[in-house]
Amino acid sequence: MFKHMKISIKILLVIIIMSLGALLMVFGASYYFMNSMVDEFRQTNITLGLNSSNNAKDSLLSQAEDYLAKLVRKQAQAANEELYAVNRIVTESAGYTNSLYVNNQYFTGKEMPRPDETEAGVASSKYFLAKGVEATPGVVKEVNNLSSCEYMFAQFLDNNPTLDNIYIGTESGISYRYSRANLYNPDYDPRERGWYKAAMENQDTLVWLPTYEDSYGNTCITAAMSYRDEYDRTVGVVASDVLLTSIIDDVMSLKVGETGSCFVIDSDYAFIAHPDMTNEDFNYDLAGHFEDDAFINALNTSDSGILETVYDGEPSYLAFARLEETGWIFCASIETAEVIAPAQKARAESDALTEASQQDMQAKLSNVFRLFMIFFAIIGIIVIMISFAVSGTITKPIQRLTASVHDIGKGNFEKKIPVESGDEVGELAGKFNDMQDNLKEYMDNLKKVTAEKERIGAELNVATKIQADMLPKIFPPYSERKEFVLAASMHPAKEVGGDFYDFFLVDEEHLGLVVADVSGKGVPAALFMVIAKTMIKNRAIMGGGPAEILTEVNNQLCEGNEAELFVTVWFAIIDINTGKGLAANAGHEHPVLRRAGGQFELIEYRHSPAVATMEGIRFKEHEFELHPGDTLLEYTDGVTEATNKDNVLFGNDRLLAALNKEPDAAPDVLLQNLRKDIDEFVGTAPQFDDITMLGLTFYGS
Repeated sequence: MFKHMKISIKILLVIIIMSLGALLMVFGASYYFMNSMVDEFRQTNITLGLNSSNNAKDSLLSQAEDYLAKLVRKQAQAANEELYAVNRIVTESAGYTNSLYVNNQYFTGKEMPRPDETEAGVASSKYFLAKGVEATPGVVKEVNNLSSCEYMFAQFLDNNPTLDNIYIGTESGISYRYSRANLYNPDYDPRERGWYKAAMENQDTLVWLPTYEDSYGNTCITAAMSYRDEYDRTVGVVASDVLLTSIIDDVMSLKVGETGSCFVIDSDYAFIAHPDMTNEDFNYDLAGHFEDDAFINALNTSDSGILETVYDGEPSYLAFARLEETGWIFCASIETAEVIAPAQKARAESDALTEASQQDMQAKLSNVFRLFMIFFAIIGIIVIMISFAVSGTITKPIQRLTASVHDIGKGNFEKKIPVESGDEVGELAGKFNDMQDNLKEYMDNLKKVTAEKERIGAELNVATKIQADMLPKIFPPYSERKEFVLAASMHPAKEVGGDFYDFFLVDEEHLGLVVADVSGKGVPAALFMVIAKTMIKNRAIMGGGPAEILTEVNNQLCEGNEAELFVTVWFAIIDINTGKGLAANAGHEHPVLRRAGGQFELIEYRHSPAVATMEGIRFKEHEFELHPGDTLLEYTDGVTEATNKDNVLFGNDRLLAALNKEPDAAPDVLLQNLRKDIDEFVGTAPQFDDITMLGLTFYGS
């Protein structure tokens, strides 16, 4: 009877026999004894838990308020002491400079260099005159007098790591500086600077200027104070730039619990330091971090305090303290939820208090357990008897099916599973036989597809290596030539790319430079790139200008170009002795040029059409000249059209900004800096186009 019974019916029969008898016997006894005890236990647990939780919560909130208040006062005092030390240095420097003017007859001074005549990174005195100021005897005497400032300024700069420099601006137009930097701007006039004007408006009083970022990305603040001469006239201002790195690092590293943080704002409520300031979506509006004006109102009415408010969408405690020196405000926060979380421990303690109640319940439940043991013994005997009768008809077919499936799993697709019953197990065996045939056919097809993919992958790896080997890859090239320094790189978007660069000596006095981008990607573009690169170089060796060379290469590439591929090309030939050159731009990106001592700028002019678009095109060329120290950079559109996850292009502005971070660097360093900025901008977004760059610094003969 049980052999052809469905498994679902067999299992249902067992469940009914086992559970029905147990439920009928257990329910009556358990209901009577448990009902009265559950209500008593619940009420006791609720009462004790609420009392302990409330007491713990009140205690924790009080401790958190006291800790936050002490923390912000301590940090504000530490920061204020650092800034007060700078106050004292600038004040003493102004007094010392005043004494030099009053006692100028006792100081002979010494000659000082201009900033660009000093060694970068070595602290020294330097000066220059503002544009339009003549070196009259009186001005020269004042310069010599200011050179004696070094004796005092050097000690201050060496003993205070927060100072970046100490400098002076005079009414006569002198700009004196004691620092490690040697930057020089001939258009700089100290009398037009904010620190000079602020100190002159508040004479004989030290003033703090708003924070700013220097050229290295460090946050700084300037302290300035005016000084007088022997006739008690205000004749100049002493100032110093303070690096806020240590103060900001203290804020960034300070951790308040798991959810808390610290931040610093200036007197205008602008952020100076915050752990999330480096995030692109950081909200620089202080009020935007709060749902109401309670915190802003507290800042307006008090120099220190603590309050509970909603900060960054979470109920939190915030404490603040104002720095006397600059008026900045040090703040610390922690979420209210974290403060009261330990109250759960108090709730656990209430559970211990219920243990006595539970022990009383155990005495009552023992009677129930005795009845349970009798009931379970009777049910157990019945279940065992029925299980022996039914289990064999359920398990044996499944065991045989399992053994057959195990053989199939080892790869024996020829062995069929015997179908011996008409229940679900027999039906499952038939389905396994069908699946076995399908699996065998699938494995055969999979082997063929895998072999084909491996062959294509191997060929692409060879193509990638061949393409990489075709491009010059020994840097620096022409190490024996001192007239120029070259660097280049190419990063394909796929295994093979359509971009390429090339450089070669046309003869002993002329250098050819090529940067190009083939339309399309992948293998077709790579093949077209190989042909174009070879034609351009071979034709250039034969002589002629860039326009003439591209004209002939264009006509040759147009022949049989059924795929209608084309290539944008920037091609230049430079006289490596004089720096004079000719360039032709066939639909390519504008080059970037930096004159010696200047900044990188985009050189824009009209393009010719791309190469291989149509026969008979006459390409234009233009003359240019490189001077010793000039740097030229050319690239493909994979640089400016690099796209981040928000579909924003890298663009020309970011290109120039990346190059001008270190404009006087060698070409290989410039390319590395630019590539690093592109990678940081793109982030996790995929690279859609090849990225190719070529840089040249010209020195001439």
